[in-house]
Amino acid sequence: MEINQDILKKFASGQCSEADKHFVEQWLNNDSWDSISDNTQVNDKVGAAIWDNLVADVSPNKRQYWPKIAGAAAILLVCGFSIFYLSGPALDNHTFTNASIETSKLFTEDHYDVQLSKNSTAQIDLINKKLTFSGDFIIRPKRDFELLDSNHNTLVFKAGREYFVSDSPDFGKIVAFQKSDLAFLPSTMQIKIRDQFQSI
Repeated sequence: MEINQDILKKFASGQCSEADKHFVEQWLNNDSWDSISDNTQVNDKVGAAIWDNLVADVSPNKRQYWPKIAGAAAILLVCGFSIFYLSGPALDNHTFTNASIETSKLFTEDHYDVQLSKNSTAQIDLINKKLTFSGDFIIRPKRDFELLDSNHNTLVFKAGREYFVSDSPDFGKIVAFQKSDLAFLPSTMQIKIRDQFQSI
């Protein structure tokens, strides 16, 4: 049996017999040039016609979805980027006031808890990283952040720890230290702080 245009057309359209199909597949998988003699000339028009017919028969079956998939992925990437990086920061600028002269007061926020002593105020601005306060307070951060006090000192707060912050004249300056460091203060200051915050 010899490979010719009729057998190739039948093979491409799926109308050839099993024996012919096997023969054409064997011929296609054969890398040698044994079936073509050296003196055979092929007309360019015939070769172009065969190629055009082959491309026309194969192209409808080979669908290319990758441009659509790439376009959808690009749109998702842009939308995700805009949601997470271009959206404005959540407002986290709060002012807390405890006008009581008898007890401390606890405030719970998304990023921290604040317990104000008697007759104290605190303004915590995480957006601009500023801290303004009068009196004493304890802060329990739920995430790490830094704040600048009114004297432009950087106060670093770590998640999961408790900090005592004061501008009391007893210290002579704004102080912020971990609750665990209270044991190293003079006993008169420890007693004063414990009186202000019953939870200590």
